[in-house]
Amino acid sequence: MKAYMHNPGIRHNAGFSIVDIMVGMVISLIGVIIIFQVFSVSENIKRTTTSGGDAQQNGAAALFVLERAMKEAGYGLNSTDPTTTYPAEINFGATAADPDSIDINSRQNWAYGPFVPNATAFPSAVPPALTDETYSINTSAQFGYSSNGGAFNPIADGVVLLKAEYGTDANGDGIVDNTEWSFAAPASPLQVLAIRLAIVARSAQPEKPDPATGVCATTTVSPTWTGGTLDLSGNRGLAAGDDWKCYRYKVFQTTVPLRNVIWR
Repeated sequence: MKAYMHNPGIRHNAGFSIVDIMVGMVISLIGVIIIFQVFSVSENIKRTTTSGGDAQQNGAAALFVLERAMKEAGYGLNSTDPTTTYPAEINFGATAADPDSIDINSRQNWAYGPFVPNATAFPSAVPPALTDETYSINTSAQFGYSSNGGAFNPIADGVVLLKAEYGTDANGDGIVDNTEWSFAAPASPLQVLAIRLAIVARSAQPEKPDPATGVCATTTVSPTWTGGTLDLSGNRGLAAGDDWKCYRYKVFQTTVPLRNVIWR
């Protein structure tokens, strides 16, 4: 027994001590903590990228649908429709933070010219009624449309703002000059040759506020477009207490010529 206890070789091979085990556990725990921190950062980056991509897709889809509908605004070549109905009419929001909506009037599936419709005209003796489509954003930040005063049909989520202005031809030269863009409707609908608009889409994933100040700094300045500043403080579609500055935004801007009015 004494020979076993005093033999260094035998005692060295007897196993780990409690100190060895504790040191190994500490090293393992440190490694686990580092791994989870790296995973958390990676996951946040992935969510930010994914939500930003969703905002880009939603905004692009909303812009595509609205631009396509606006290209159909109007009544065709040499139509005899009265000039009192706007082919495309902007309903401006109550405040800068409220989105606009756009009414688009057209006669669909009607070959309108160049001839005067009459009882024997092709393709129908009676022209179809005007189609009135309203494109807007509801309180849930959904972009969609309603047809002839019907139910709202959502198209894209996460769209928070729509702003538009008229491009008019007040002097009758067939050109929208730089000074002829206005937020006021002209006296004659036929003076509206184009609509300039901006659509803002928001990411679905909010970023965390600064731990030191508790203030979000993801978006610190309101975006702008040709028509001015886009006010995002309306927090459309957000819960009470949420801050619009915690999100990322994509702005889409375009100018749509009203070709049916121009060709008329």
